[in-house]
Amino acid sequence: MKKNLFVIVDASQKIGSGHFMRCVTLSEKLKSLFNKIIFITSNESKLLINENKKIISKIIHIDSFKNLKLNNFSDEVNKIKIILNEYPHDDNFLLIDHYDIDTNFETILKEFFKKIFVIDDLANRKHNCNLLIDHGYYRSQNTRYDSLISKNTMKLLGPKYAIINTKFKNQNKTFDDEKFSIKNILITFGSVDSTNECEKVTDALCLINNKNFKISVIAGMYNPNFEYLEKKYKKYENIKIFRHVNEIEKLMSNSDLCFGAGGTTNFERFCSGLPSIVTIVADNQKDGVEYLSKMGHVVNLGMAKDVTIQSYVDKLKNLDLNLLYKMAKNNQKFIDGLGSFRIKKEISKMINDV
Repeated sequence: MKKNLFVIVDASQKIGSGHFMRCVTLSEKLKSLFNKIIFITSNESKLLINENKKIISKIIHIDSFKNLKLNNFSDEVNKIKIILNEYPHDDNFLLIDHYDIDTNFETILKEFFKKIFVIDDLANRKHNCNLLIDHGYYRSQNTRYDSLISKNTMKLLGPKYAIINTKFKNQNKTFDDEKFSIKNILITFGSVDSTNECEKVTDALCLINNKNFKISVIAGMYNPNFEYLEKKYKKYENIKIFRHVNEIEKLMSNSDLCFGAGGTTNFERFCSGLPSIVTIVADNQKDGVEYLSKMGHVVNLGMAKDVTIQSYVDKLKNLDLNLLYKMAKNNQKFIDGLGSFRIKKEISKMINDV
């Protein structure tokens, strides 16, 4: 019998592309287990779809999926029933990565899917699922979902299950402490950069006037200020502004320091051996970044609202090269890039038990 994986996820200027891209990354590893991988998403994720057509078998746009904080899911359920009518004799499974979905909708969906897999990192709502994945790093990571899921739900928790592409592992660098220096700086704050950190950091670098730095700025797919940034820094030969890059792993591998946000990109940088100075740009990043900082994996500048251009200037003038070198080397051991393979192994067992 054929097996299909349906994926409910979204991306937009409001929420960015992180959820969508981690589902794409995991789907790429899972495609050998399923006949079709079908994404159910809103129209706002169209910018990301063209790049991932080789992985995704089919895209179905349901605009209401960008806001699922509903009391009545009847319209959405009817739409899913219509979709599943095309696959009446198949075993259909569901992967959900959506902050608006909790046990209320999942309980209804269990009627239509053999098993449900959920990706979450908030631990702020109940889930009715067979498998829960949270690759975040928290003090209470092993217990934070205990009151939110059934005892029968399998939990895959912690950085061991980091959903990152193995291309970051393939690009990771070797280190020589005597030769470690900062020449190439990467600036990336996600696909939106709603707090305008790219401009703050770049302004700080311009103020210290170190022309020895080569600076790459990835403004972000949904960043409304891209053209403005491109124009503002056009006169600087050592600054390049990109909206998006297809091979960010190579850019990370060729960089010596990154200024960035929390989230999955932290783990990509760890795997690449790129030390990070992190600004928290969303409330849901706070606990994770603070714990990563406490354990020596990142330098944490705090919440974006409290971080100024001068904050970045001060940090740039007082870089601790020894600390950054040790951080980069240790982080490669912390994130081995094999998280998606481990998840695939567990999902393979679960779908073969059906």
